[in-house]
Amino acid sequence: MKTKPLFLKLSLTAVLAVSAQMIPMTAQADILSIGSHAQVLKKANMPKHGDSMRMVNKKFGAAQRVKKSKGKVTKRNPKITRWDYSGFSVFFENSHVIHSVIHR
Repeated sequence: MKTKPLFLKLSLTAVLAVSAQMIPMTAQADILSIGSHAQVLKKANMPKHGDSMRMVNKKFGAAQRVKKSKGKVTKRNPKITRWDYSGFSVFFENSHVIHSVIHR
């Protein structure tokens, strides 16, 4: 009866786990200067998916511009509305947020 050496019996996952621990982990960061007048928008400061128009209006105020979809509204083609603010836009399906987009 032939026996195989122990190192051949190790599974591939065990070998990968050991080799991953041997690779040194390093972190890098860049510093970007954008001036004192810049406003940083984070996800926490944006309307969230599912928020109602009333909640967005209460939290962010009236939009600078409102655009409504044109055409016939059906079950497969719901009403889409876009509210534009100074730094971002909010897209609504019927009366609830589906997307929030930050302007560049």
